Amino acid sequence: MGDFVIFKRDRVDEQKQKAIIRCLAAQGSKNPRLIHADSYSLLTFEKIISPVVNVIENEKGNFCASSGCFFYKGKNGKSALELFLNDFDPEIYSPHSFLGIFTLIIKKNGRLFIVTDPLGGSRIFHNSDRSVWSSSFLALAETSSGLSIDKQGVYEYCFQETTYGETTPVNEIKMADSLCYFEFCEHGIRSIKKNIPIDFETTVSTYDELLDEHSSLLQDQMNYVVSSYGLKIATALSGGYDSRLMLSLARNAGITPDVYVYGADDSQDVKVAQSIARGEGFSIKHINKAHFQKPEPEEYAGILKDNFYALDGLPNEGIFDFGANMSTRRKRAEDGTLILNGGGGEIYRNFFYLPNLSYSVDQLIDVFYTRYTADFCTEAFSEDHYRDQLKSKIIYALELESEHMSRTQLEYAYPAFRLRYWTAKDNSNNNRLSSFLTPFICYETIRATLKMPLKFKTHGRFQGDLINRINPALASYQSDYGYPFNEPIPFSKKIKNNMTIFRPVWLRKRSYAIKHKMANLSLPQTLSDGYIRPVLPAGTPYMDQYFKIPEIRDAALLGRVLTLEFLFGHLGL
Repeated sequence: MGDFVIFKRDRVDEQKQKAIIRCLAAQGSKNPRLIHADSYSLLTFEKIISPVVNVIENEKGNFCASSGCFFYKGKNGKSALELFLNDFDPEIYSPHSFLGIFTLIIKKNGRLFIVTDPLGGSRIFHNSDRSVWSSSFLALAETSSGLSIDKQGVYEYCFQETTYGETTPVNEIKMADSLCYFEFCEHGIRSIKKNIPIDFETTVSTYDELLDEHSSLLQDQMNYVVSSYGLKIATALSGGYDSRLMLSLARNAGITPDVYVYGADDSQDVKVAQSIARGEGFSIKHINKAHFQKPEPEEYAGILKDNFYALDGLPNEGIFDFGANMSTRRKRAEDGTLILNGGGGEIYRNFFYLPNLSYSVDQLIDVFYTRYTADFCTEAFSEDHYRDQLKSKIIYALELESEHMSRTQLEYAYPAFRLRYWTAKDNSNNNRLSSFLTPFICYETIRATLKMPLKFKTHGRFQGDLINRINPALASYQSDYGYPFNEPIPFSKKIKNNMTIFRPVWLRKRSYAIKHKMANLSLPQTLSDGYIRPVLPAGTPYMDQYFKIPEIRDAALLGRVLTLEFLFGHLGL
C-alpha cells in the first residue's frame, strides 16, 4: 500500500479522523480501507498510481498489511503477506529473507504490531501521546494542536537534507525508533528492540570467492524480483557504478528494463548512458528537467502546494521546483511498473573516503556532517549542542559501546545512518506512488559487505570487478570516472582519490565553510525574487530566528530553509 494511519479510537474523535483523511487526500491518497483491531483502527490506502495487493486477512481474523515495497522469501504481494503472517513470531525479529524498505501492520492471535524492514528505513511518525501513527508527517502535523519548532530538527534538515533518530522539525511529531518494532496494547505502545546481528570480523574468503559470493547473492535477489514483475520494471542508467550494476543484474535475469537517464544534454551521465544503449541495442529515454516548461509567477503557488503535499512537506531536495520533479516521478510510476534504484550501492565502495584507521564519532561528524558554517546562523545555533545531539544519535544507531569505532564500525555508519535516514526518506515518498525498490539496501548484502576488507572496496575496485563478473559486455563501456569497469583503475585516478582519503580530518571539517566563504550565491529561477515573493509574502519570520538568510551562499541549503518557512507558515506555528 501507500499511506496508512493507526489510531486509538477513544483518543481520536471523528472530526480529527476526517481531518487526517482530508490531509492524505490532498497528498493523493484516497478511499481508505478501514480495519478495526480491538481498541485501535487502521486506515490503509492503495498506492496512488500503481496499486498492488497490500492487505490480506484470514478466517481466524488475523491480517497483514504492507506499506512500501515488500519481498519475503522470494515472494511479493499476496504470497509474501501470507507467508509472513504465517511465520510471524511476536517475540522474535529475524532480519533474514526480506528485500525492500517497508512497514508491515500485523494482527495475529488478537495482538497488533507494526514491523519495519531490518534497516528501519520506512518512515513512520507518531504524535506526542502516541495515539496516532502514520506514514505521513503532514497528516499528523496538520491535525495536531500546540505545535512548536524543534531547533535541532531545523538545523539537521537544512544542513543535511533530512533529520535523524526520532527528530522532526516539530517537537510534538516524532519518527518511530528505527531499531524497534511495536505492539499496540490497550494501555499503550510496547517498543521491542529488533535483533539485527552484525559481524565486524573481516572474512577469510579470497577476492575471487567474494566476487562469486556477491554476484550470486545479488543475482538471486534480482531473479525473484523479475519473477514477480516480469517486463514491468524500469531503472535509471548513469555513468557511475550503481546503475551499471543494477542493469547488469537485470540483463542477466533475462530482461532489459525500461531505461532512462537524467541530466543536461551534454552531461557525462547522458553521454555514457546513451553510448551503452546504442552499443547494446536497447532504447533509452533522456529526461532533461531543465526543459520543463517554466510557469508564470502566479502559477507557482499551485505547483508548490502540489510539491509540498506530494512529498509530505519535507523532501530532501526541498519543495521549490517548477513541477519537473513530481511530473517525472509520476510518469515513471505508471502501468504497474516497479522502479529499481541503485541507492545504497556505495556499500561496495569506500563511501566516506577514509583510510583504514580507527575513528571517534566526533571525527565522523567532522568528515561528513559539517555541511554548515556558524557564519550564516543566528545566536540560536549552538554548535556544541548540535554536535552532541548528532553524536548520541550515531552512537545509538550503530549500537556502539563507546565514542570510538573500528574502521569497520565506521563503515556501518553508511547504511545504519546515511541510508536509514537520508536515502530511505526519498524511498518512502516514491513508494507512495508505485513500487520502488533499492535492492542493495538489504540486510544480507550490507552484512556481507561489512566483512569485506576495505582495500578491496577502495577506488571502486571490487564493484567494478563485480560488474565485470556479472556482465562483461556492460562493464566494457566507458564510465564518467574516465575508464571502463573491465580495466584496472588508472594510477592518476587513485592519486586523485587518495588526496581525499588522506586529507586531514581537521581540514575536511572546514571544507564546506571554506568553500561557502569563497562562493557567490547563484540562485536558480525557482528561488528568484519574482517567484518567491508571492508565495512567501511575509518574508521569512520563522527562519530569521535561526539563520542570517542574506549570508547564505548555498542555493540548495537556502531552498531547504525556505521549505521550512513554507511548512511553518502552513502549520501556523
